[in-house]
Amino acid sequence: MANATIRVQFGNPDGSGSDGHLSAEVDTRPDGLNGGRSSFSPGETAYILVYKSDNVSITDTICSAGSLSAQGSAVVTVTEELMFEDSDTAQLSKPARSAISQSVWYGRSLGGLTLQSDKVTLKASSKGVAVAKVTYDALALVYALSSPSTLNGETDFSILALIKGTAS
Repeated sequence: MANATIRVQFGNPDGSGSDGHLSAEVDTRPDGLNGGRSSFSPGETAYILVYKSDNVSITDTICSAGSLSAQGSAVVTVTEELMFEDSDTAQLSKPARSAISQSVWYGRSLGGLTLQSDKVTLKASSKGVAVAKVTYDALALVYALSSPSTLNGETDFSILALIKGTAS
């Protein structure tokens, strides 16, 4: 079996630092497009989920072999643990579509959580050291990475997918 590898490049053409989010991952959700798989056989299609903030535009998608094509979008429910490190803010791993749908404090509670305008920062009512488990919806762009059945006679190989974006 071969592994799917993704490289995500984020930045502005002029090299300046602008706030924004761009990330990608193989869809490994048990009920997702790959049926929970993260390894694929030659000739199969692997589905990739790309998350971006509203101010980011995808400028290019390139792969080292096969083809990479946009397949629309999907709403993905994300559950993750956030660490508040003597702070009243923590960062989500993906931009949320709207407010947090569920949160549970493990141990110490810092109060209510408010999603900030950047859609990745959560602000607690008070500052402290705490862990919160949160659930929210994120919008993912779906890409299909179609693999050839062989590469130079090899049936065990990697394909690199590069997704470029710029922030405005």
